[in-house]
Amino acid sequence: MADDRKTDNLTMRIWLELIENIAGMNGLKSILNYAHLEKYIGNYPPENDEIEVPVEDIKTLYRSLMELFGQKGARGLQLRAGREFVRVGQRKRPDISKRLGAALQSAPESERVKIILELYIKQHEQRWTSKLGVPRYELQDKGDYILMIDRDNPMSENLKSQAPVCSTIVGFLQEMLKGLPGNPLDVEEIECRAMGHPADVFRVSRVTKEE
Repeated sequence: MADDRKTDNLTMRIWLELIENIAGMNGLKSILNYAHLEKYIGNYPPENDEIEVPVEDIKTLYRSLMELFGQKGARGLQLRAGREFVRVGQRKRPDISKRLGAALQSAPESERVKIILELYIKQHEQRWTSKLGVPRYELQDKGDYILMIDRDNPMSENLKSQAPVCSTIVGFLQEMLKGLPGNPLDVEEIECRAMGHPADVFRVSRVTKEE
């Protein structure tokens, strides 16, 4: 059955701009032709939050990058894309950044990672429609770390891989956590649907990772 879910214009635009910056316009054209997404050549979605882009288009682009660049090359792109989503969001939505900053400043240090993850979940529930029928996300507090469980991430859906494929989320969370005291904090995808697990599970540390 066709995937009729949609997501926001800005997400696809950031992906296209990132690929253009890395591969050039001709490289982007080649990738879009390979993915049969020619409709985006010279025709980026507008820079807004309207939910108009088919999720299937982003899934197709994501998989095409993995096929063309391999697991390692695609992972680098995914990490960069995740970080760029946060940077653009901070520029476009300074009010959200200010509210988050105020909330973090008044919160106990032990709760700051959880507050950031809750904001991530809230924003993504608004941007990515889900038909799961049960809550897509779950947070499990394990003391020194928190598990964020995502049961309906389109990027790992119907994929098969020997390694986790959701590095965009890893990059996104790394960038969101960047300003916390004690950074760098460790963010790792420890389970992935592409590997046969029932959900994508991210382990987010509350303590500084050892170098």
